[in-house]
Amino acid sequence: MKIKWVFFFLFLFWLLGYFREFFFVNLNNIMYLKYYGHTTLPIPAVMSVFNSFSYGTLYFSKYFFTIIWMSLFFFINYFAVKKIATEKKLTRYLLYSYAVLLILAGISTAYGYFIKNRLSDDEYTISRWLFGIAQSPIICLILLASEKLYHKTNQT
Repeated sequence: MKIKWVFFFLFLFWLLGYFREFFFVNLNNIMYLKYYGHTTLPIPAVMSVFNSFSYGTLYFSKYFFTIIWMSLFFFINYFAVKKIATEKKLTRYLLYSYAVLLILAGISTAYGYFIKNRLSDDEYTISRWLFGIAQSPIICLILLASEKLYHKTNQT
């Protein structure tokens, strides 16, 4: 029975990851068009609503969209761990993991923005990497794989 849930959540992660990539690649393409005045890639009709916004608006909206995508991945991670894992503490560990990722990414971004007055150095790269982890099934997969280890350590 659990194997069905595993395949269901793997498909859900794949689907969400595909649409996230589609969205950001095409949003970046629209931004490229706004900034440089030309693009070699066609813009899908579903993304044409973003053509009416300025480059600056699109640039800063990416932060908002990142939070939305990260939230979607969090909820799928949460429900996957809750449905597949037998150890209920793993959902708490998932919450802690996301909190640590967000805090570290926030500190990195704040340092780059307030101390260095720009968001283009290593701090930005680190925060993007951390947000990338939050927008993936990595934490869920690690927690589910670690469940067997958790049971072994409690038995000895």
